[in-house]
Amino acid sequence: MTYFPDGRFFNENGRLYPWDVRYDPADRAHCTACPEGSVLFRITAEPGFTDVHLVLSDGTGHQLKKWAESRRFSFWEVEITPPTRVFEYSFAMRDPFGRAVHLVPAGISNAVERLDRWHLDLDAITPLDPPAWAKGAVIYQIFPERFHSGDPTLTPVDASAWGSEPHWLEFQGGDLVGIAEKVDYLADLGVDMVYVNPIFQSPSTHRYDAIDFKHVDPALGGNDGLRSLVEALHARDIKLIVDASFNHCSPRFFAFADLVANGANSEYRDWFIVDDHPPRVIVRPDGDGESWTRSETYQAYLSRLEGNEGVTVETRSDESGPMVETTYESWYGVPSLPRINLANPDTRAYFLDIARWWIDEFDIDGWRMDVARYVDFDFWPEFRQVVKAAKPDAYLIAEIMGDASPWLQGDTFDATMDYTFRELCLDFFATRTIDGAGFADGIARWLAMYAPGVHAVNQHLLSSHDTPRFLHEAGDDRTRLMPAVIFQLTAPGAPGIYYGDEVGLTGGEEPESRGAFPWHDLASWDTDLLTLTQELTGLRRDHPALRHGTLTVLGHTTDTIAYLREHEDERVAVVLNRGDHPTHIGIPGVTHEPEVIWGTATVTVNHDGLAVEDVGPGTGAVILL
Repeated sequence: MTYFPDGRFFNENGRLYPWDVRYDPADRAHCTACPEGSVLFRITAEPGFTDVHLVLSDGTGHQLKKWAESRRFSFWEVEITPPTRVFEYSFAMRDPFGRAVHLVPAGISNAVERLDRWHLDLDAITPLDPPAWAKGAVIYQIFPERFHSGDPTLTPVDASAWGSEPHWLEFQGGDLVGIAEKVDYLADLGVDMVYVNPIFQSPSTHRYDAIDFKHVDPALGGNDGLRSLVEALHARDIKLIVDASFNHCSPRFFAFADLVANGANSEYRDWFIVDDHPPRVIVRPDGDGESWTRSETYQAYLSRLEGNEGVTVETRSDESGPMVETTYESWYGVPSLPRINLANPDTRAYFLDIARWWIDEFDIDGWRMDVARYVDFDFWPEFRQVVKAAKPDAYLIAEIMGDASPWLQGDTFDATMDYTFRELCLDFFATRTIDGAGFADGIARWLAMYAPGVHAVNQHLLSSHDTPRFLHEAGDDRTRLMPAVIFQLTAPGAPGIYYGDEVGLTGGEEPESRGAFPWHDLASWDTDLLTLTQELTGLRRDHPALRHGTLTVLGHTTDTIAYLREHEDERVAVVLNRGDHPTHIGIPGVTHEPEVIWGTATVTVNHDGLAVEDVGPGTGAVILL
């Protein structure tokens, strides 16, 4: 009988109770090949397991450590450099009763036999290799039309006054010249990367309906304006990524305009999905629809669609059917956003060329891709190959609300806009629907969603152009925003500051969240918040643990959370108080006198560890251990 040395790692058969133990080698959150040749393994188990080992087929064991725990799960990990590029492995652990448990590809098993191991070929998988410069970078998101007007001659003649109430159809005159003029402000803020919402020629303020994907909108300064902006940012060592939607376009985009003109005879008929030619909008005044579709604003929008975009609006008297219906596929049924068919080879080739062209011609540093979840999934690996061939360290970030794991396996995007992070912060800091225990639990689950290399470059945002601003969600109470900003700037990842948040700009649902930056009203600035942001971005630069370190929750009370950031030999603790009164919390394991490097707190070392007291309401303290 052949002896398999890993078959009884604990010299006893494994128990077969149906424990909840999870491992998926196809998910980089569980099995991460690193560029330097090591592999990070992570498993998830219900609480109570101990003595967890990764076991190679020769019987060699590598003990995992528990790096986090939630109410439902414990999270275990080990990073090894395997002896060979191809190897096999399983897991062995002890259950809450101290009994052996074996985890194999089929699930929990009594032992490990010939076919009971995972097979890993490091030469056959793509390692996670996001741009080094993006790890922990501070991102500043700008809605170009509302940040700053640098050249008044570019402002549309019918524009509203700067700082007037934002409207989704009305311009106020922001441009790329204005962003370039504020590069010193961005550098002083501690920004490493600027992400601009779409800049292509377009009839709208948001510019997700591009007319021409090879020209910057003249109202923003045209292609020369972009060249100047890239030069100004790069001179201050700030990167630039550009937002785009390859899912939809303007009806005036050349291919769709040709389809409107020539119907089924158009050479671009397969660039879009059309149910009934010619492409048109059907309006039923008495049909089914949301009340806003009957508003004067929406009716004006339909008139502009027909008059300016060239799409026929056909009115029908029949009552059966929706009030507004397109005969072509469009994004969420929005008539001015016909959906691009990237399954068509010619269409795909065109947009892959666009992705490469802007990097080759303008030296942009990457792309933020709108509604990536609604684009044919197999487009993205090709997109990545084209972009990375043009610029190997380009940063690729996807807008995906929710779990973006399928797009973050190393073969499509480097990162996502992490709206899960935002929701977690809203629940604890803004609305206070969870307490410290719930926040700690959420942090553990959030960190377990993706590999550490993905978290390192994810945009961890509090606000965006698609959401109400965080301050608005916090009831315009700055004491609920301040600790959230502290968490954002001391947590792992690439913190994303939405323009104006740093000076207390507020606003509800879009278009309110897209208000003009208050350069015209300096008295309205929250200078305490601005100073806090500048100090903490500086702290991230000075302390590698805050930029690159792991996060471990140290303790929590109802209104307080304490966590450790650790990188190499640097250990930094952060204590946050969301409450209305000064608070205190203990941090175990500290035996020497620490240094408060930001914020105000009284720290005392005693027999239980470190006592942190007098952390004020709505603020925090950063402590070098």
